[in-house]
Formats: sequence, structure tokens, C-alpha cells
Amino acid sequence: MARGHGRILTSIWEDTDFLTLDEREQRLYLFLISQPNLNHAGLLDLTLRRWARKARGLTVAELEKRIGRLEETNFVVVDDDTEELLIRSFVRNDGVWRMPKVMGAMVSGALEISSRKLQEALLAEMDRIPLEELSADPAKLRNGTTGPSIRQQVTDHINTLRRAFGTPTPDPTEGGNETPSETPSATPSDPPPQPPAEGGPKPSTRGRAGLHVRAAPAPAPAPAPSPSPDPLVVEVGSEASGSSALPATPPDGDAPIDIDGLELSDAMRAWALRTFGPGLDLDYETAQFIDHFRAQNTRRPNWPAEWQKWIRRSAKFASERANRPPLRAVSGTGSRAETHTADDYTNSSVEDLFAS
Repeated sequence: MARGHGRILTSIWEDTDFLTLDEREQRLYLFLISQPNLNHAGLLDLTLRRWARKARGLTVAELEKRIGRLEETNFVVVDDDTEELLIRSFVRNDGVWRMPKVMGAMVSGALEISSRKLQEALLAEMDRIPLEELSADPAKLRNGTTGPSIRQQVTDHINTLRRAFGTPTPDPTEGGNETPSETPSATPSDPPPQPPAEGGPKPSTRGRAGLHVRAAPAPAPAPAPSPSPDPLVVEVGSEASGSSALPATPPDGDAPIDIDGLELSDAMRAWALRTFGPGLDLDYETAQFIDHFRAQNTRRPNWPAEWQKWIRRSAKFASERANRPPLRAVSGTGSRAETHTADDYTNSSVEDLFAS
């Protein structure tokens, strides 16, 4: 479900880093913050042509220049290969880290990231969350019992994200707000401590709309994560890193996807229903997904993440077919006529995009 608003802190107008930007760069940053498909992790698809249509006279070249400036000043992190953009300090500035349930949604949104560069940037931001500001008192549950504290719940979500991205959990006694050495010392748009925010942005529905038509980029290489309570993160094979599509022909003839195993879990169904509604036949799409990678005989570092990409593209194609007007053509001579629909002239498919 798309967000209905973007949260801008008034303290941004006292931020020296923000004030060094020119008016056009500031406007672009506010534009990115208010995008309806911005998810809880601060992730956006890099859709420059679509954004260029939001202002008269704005061009893709000008947008690239302004985004480059925002990246130089550490407001955003961009990966042109995967066509993704991360608003670096979004989780902290939007107050996401103060609310355990929203942090859970943040982890789900972060799992959509294909770029290793963006994954590392987000993990660095997790190190800067001031966990000591969160309550360590046991949470009171509705049934009268107690549960993990807010601090523990948020810590658990951060650790889940680390396992998903293949990063060891840090020593909890060291605190959670220290800035790692590789993180730039400047912190653009970092506000003073704010009270807990009510509500928050709603999960996004990400749709790819790049600058040109090409096969979808493969996920960036990542170490195989250890088993985690997150149902959408699984350990696959024995590869710790390397190509996202590793040819493998086992002795018994099974394809890598059969060896690794992929089952349509309740969590995967819930994600698809929450993101796209009940219109997709998930059992059919999953069977198509498995058949495709059996035929390709290739391995992916994270099968559930690859499945999510397949489902997103299936939903996109279904939407395009639903909105395409019917076409009619008459072929041959005499009285014989053939009626065609627009689907007869469509050659692209999800399988085409995933072909390697």
C-alpha cells in the first residue's frame, strides 16, 4: 500500500550539511522523501524518466547531476547497476527505529535490496541507532504477561537483518550507536533526538521502471546467511560468495533449486497478498518459477528473494495486460477474418527477463 505522506523534520533547516545544498538539490531530497513507493528501509527504485516528468523542463541528465550531488554529500546511496537508491538516514530520521513493529516492516523492505553496496550502507546505519534511548523494561502484553522490551525487540530485528545480509551480530555490550570507521564522518540531516512518532510509512509496492529495457540485474553477491527466524531468508547451498548464477550439475541430475529446496511458505503468501492483493495465482507462479530455474540449471544465493522478484514482475505484466485495450486485425482475403487480442502480440514474459 502506497504511503500518503512523507515525514520531514523541521530541524532539517538547521542542518549545516543540508544548507550547503543548492535549492534544486534540496528540492530533490524532499521529493525523494515524499515518494509514495518509498519503503520503511528508505529504498526507492531509480526511475529517472518517471521523476523527470514531475516538473516542467526537468531532464534525466539534470536529475542524474542532482542525485550525484546528493550522493557526494552522503544523503543518498545509489547503485546504477541494480537501479536502486537508498535514503541513507531514513530509518533514524523517520523514527522507524523507535517502533518494533515498523522495524519488522523495515527488515522486510530491506530484503528487497539487490545491491550489496546499499546493503552495507544500511547495515552501517543500523550501527548508528541509539539503542540505549529505547526502554529496557519488559513490555506489558494484553494478556497480562510480559514480553521482550522495546530495546530487545528492535535489537532482534537488527540482528535478523545482519543474518540476512551475511554480517555477524556485533557484541551487544558495545552499544549500538557507534559510527564505524568506513561510514563518512559527516551525517547529513541527522536531527536531534525526537519523541516517538505515531504511525509511519506504509509498506511499498516496488515496480521497476529503468532508463532502458534490459534483463533484470541479478542480486549482488552475498555470503550465504545462517538460519534465521525470518521465513523469507534461507541458507542455500554451500557458496559463501560469487556469481549470482552459478552453473551446477549435480551427479544425481537434480537442479540446484531442487537441492536447495524452495517451498511456498505462509510468510511468502502473506507478503504477496499484502503487496499485490489476491489477484495472483501464487501456486501457479511458484511452479513456473521452479520450472524455469530447473531448465536454467543455475543457482541463486537467495531463492526467496529471487522468488519475490519473479512475483513482482508477474504482477507488473498482469497489470499491463489488464490495462491494454483490445486490438483487432483482419488477415487474409474474402470473408474469413481472424480476431486477435493484444496478448497475441506480446512476446515478453517473466521467463524472458529471467533468461540468462
